[in-house]
Amino acid sequence: MATFKIIIDKRHKLENDKFHLTLRVINKTDVVYLKLGASMTNKEYEKYFVKISYSKEIDEVRKKFEKYINRAKKIFSTIQPYDSKILRKKFLDVNFNPDKIVTEEQIKMGSVNYLFKNYIKVKTESKEIGLSYAELLKGTLNNLNKFRTGLTYEDITPEFLHSFEHWYLHKDELESKRNSLASFGGLCRNIKAVINYHRKKKIIPVTYEYPFDDYKIPNFVPPKKVITNAEIQKIIDCTEFENVMEEYARDIWEMLYRLNGINFIDLLKLRWDNIQGNKFVFYRHKTLKTRRNNIRPIEVIINPKIQKLLDRIGDKESPFVIGQIKQVNYTPQYLLDRNKKLKGRYNSHLKRLGRRLGLTLSLDISMARDAYANTHKRAGTNLLRISESMNHSDPRTTTLHYLDNFEMDSDVDVNDVLL
Repeated sequence: MATFKIIIDKRHKLENDKFHLTLRVINKTDVVYLKLGASMTNKEYEKYFVKISYSKEIDEVRKKFEKYINRAKKIFSTIQPYDSKILRKKFLDVNFNPDKIVTEEQIKMGSVNYLFKNYIKVKTESKEIGLSYAELLKGTLNNLNKFRTGLTYEDITPEFLHSFEHWYLHKDELESKRNSLASFGGLCRNIKAVINYHRKKKIIPVTYEYPFDDYKIPNFVPPKKVITNAEIQKIIDCTEFENVMEEYARDIWEMLYRLNGINFIDLLKLRWDNIQGNKFVFYRHKTLKTRRNNIRPIEVIINPKIQKLLDRIGDKESPFVIGQIKQVNYTPQYLLDRNKKLKGRYNSHLKRLGRRLGLTLSLDISMARDAYANTHKRAGTNLLRISESMNHSDPRTTTLHYLDNFEMDSDVDVNDVLL
């Protein structure tokens, strides 16, 4: 990582105790000194560049010389492989404008395709993101390319984002579908993450006008619709099934519901050795990738209802509770593929079951988490307790994404309680 610093060159003393003001560039073991056509005494240099003091005069001097640093940084980024002689020549050439020079490498690195693929590569190799989030990033890039091909970071402006938003919300209307503002907000957060990373790494230059200062990412959370307690009871009490797989899918749903509404991937990974005493103790798959602080396990007491489910669908021949992972030392990709395949299989059975039971909403695996949260809410459980049980770091996540607003099937006016 190269460093750039304004110094006084004490190798050659000038008249009146002054020295040349110089920009020193260090790249590994290579050091080059670039004269700036100005001189200062030691005392003046300390005043403007060393002491932590502010005045209009000091600020103007610092800004003047920061321009030299920015010029050197831009020129440095165009020289590949690095050569200090070329840096000196271009820096001192007053006719050379680094803002107007674009190399083939810069063109490649400025493309949105490169930025996304580089971000995914770096973050997955460092294990900072999992394959699930990598797939979401690929989905965002796919949508960008469908909207407009050949994009560079310079194309990502507030105006572009507004146009992209309109296209995304209406692109599937011919199929009687409409994408949500909430899902578009997710795409924008992915774009922002990729841009922020490459700005920090100086691949996107400081001259780039950051679009998210003017364009505000929509933070829309649609009203939550969940099944009622009576409907949950219907699912649990059901004894008539079309086949054994439908019954098994219902049992999986109930197990998710009773294990604090965990995600299916957590049940898939759950092992018999996660049992400590009379409870399951385990960490959420998602938490291990996304949270750095307040990482705590989920603890679920194995009550008679959970034990009954374990006796029915537990696989004692496998180290995994439901025995649907067939490799002990599985890869992240295997887990992701297995999770997707099994969820699809169980959801197809649950949807048919839900229709026969006359549920108001289409039944699927993800609904178990909503059902868990809202059963507690309707029973008067404290919000903080619900949030902790679901392993949320912030109770607002529980409120915004899992709890219904009101029982909307009621004809009672909510304002009847007002005085």
